[in-house]
Amino acid sequence: MKKIVILALTFGIFVACENKQRTDAQTLEEKQKALQPTADKFPVMQIDTPVVDLGKIMEGDTIMHVYNFKNTGNMPLVLSNVSASCGCTTPSYSTEPVAPGDKGFITVKFNSKGKEGKLNKTVTAFANTKPAENMVSFKIEVLPKTIK
Repeated sequence: MKKIVILALTFGIFVACENKQRTDAQTLEEKQKALQPTADKFPVMQIDTPVVDLGKIMEGDTIMHVYNFKNTGNMPLVLSNVSASCGCTTPSYSTEPVAPGDKGFITVKFNSKGKEGKLNKTVTAFANTKPAENMVSFKIEVLPKTIK
């Protein structure tokens, strides 16, 4: 009789302690679904100055520029990736969701080593916006190094 009572109590404990926590995959999937734009809810990336002229620099110099943007939509804006048109430009960007009304950034670092002349470079930010591609660009003139 004791074995039956112990067995029943053990079974009761296991049933009562059923793991009701969500898995990380379920939570991540729900977060991603919540950030998917719909016809009436979507983020809008309003870039302060999408095209800039960075002037003139000497070949071999590096220059940085920050593009600021505001989410003028009605749901959080999430940048999934930012890519440059060439390897001479390295982007970094806001990694946290940008709430409606808040600001985010895209920073580009341009290395002019081996470059010369008037150049136009583009950077594409992929986000949960419609359309997903948001472009910024800059013009720069790279002057040749003078040999002394």
